[in-house]
Amino acid sequence: FKVIVLLPAPAPPRTITLKYFPIHGRAEPIRLALVLGRLQFFDQRIPGSDWEEKHKPQMPYGQLPVLVVDSKMICQTKAILRYIGKLAKYNGAYLYPKDIIAAAKVDELIDAYDDLWILLAPTFAVQDPVQKEKARQMLFSPEGPATKKLEIFERTLAESPKGFAVSEAGGLTIADILYFCSLNTIRSGFVDGLGPDLFRSYPNIMRHKEMVAALPEVKAYYQDTQRSNPNGAPIYEVFQPGK
Repeated sequence: FKVIVLLPAPAPPRTITLKYFPIHGRAEPIRLALVLGRLQFFDQRIPGSDWEEKHKPQMPYGQLPVLVVDSKMICQTKAILRYIGKLAKYNGAYLYPKDIIAAAKVDELIDAYDDLWILLAPTFAVQDPVQKEKARQMLFSPEGPATKKLEIFERTLAESPKGFAVSEAGGLTIADILYFCSLNTIRSGFVDGLGPDLFRSYPNIMRHKEMVAALPEVKAYYQDTQRSNPNGAPIYEVFQPGK
C-alpha cells in the first residue's frame, strides 16, 4: 500500500510589513506578489533622508528590502519572493510551484536575471553622465552583452504555449512577476540613458509585459496611485497596460 501524507497549507502570517524606499526597484516584485496573492501588508516606504541614521543599523545586512513577518525579518529579494510564492496562490496555484522541476525552472529564470543586472550594475559608478548613458546603451546595442541575455528570455517566452515565463508551471509564477517588474524598472526612466522603447524589438517580452499588466489585480494596483505610487513618480507609468 502507498501511504500519502497530506501536509496542511502554511498558515498566513498575522502581520506583514515590507520595508523599502519610495520607488519600485527591488521591492516591486515583492509588492506585486503580495497583491496577487491577496495578502494584506503594510508597505513602509522609507525616505532616503531617514535611511542611514534611523533604519540602516536595524537591518540584518544593512540593506533593503526587508520583509517583517510576525516580527521576524526576512532579507534578500529572491528569498522574500520564494517565501511569498509558497504562501500566495493565484488562480488556485501557488506562485512558487510545488512541483520540484517547475520550481527549479522558476529559480533558473530568476537567477538568470541577475546575469543581466550584473552587466548594468557597474554603470551606476560612472561619474560622467554622458559616459554613463553611453555605457548603458552599448550594453543593449545589437551586439551588446545585455542583448544576448534578452534574446534568451525572448526565446523562452516564444516557446511557452501560454506565454508564461515558466511553461512547466502552467501559469503565473514569481518568475513572471520578477521579469515584469525588473524589465519595466530598466526602461522606466529610473536608469538614465534607457527609455520606454528599449524592448520594442522583442515582441514576446512586450506581449508578456502586457499580459501581466492586464491582470485585474495588477491593473487595479497601478490605477490606485495612492497605493502604488504615492509620490507621483513618473517612473511608474510603464507598468500600466499599453505603456
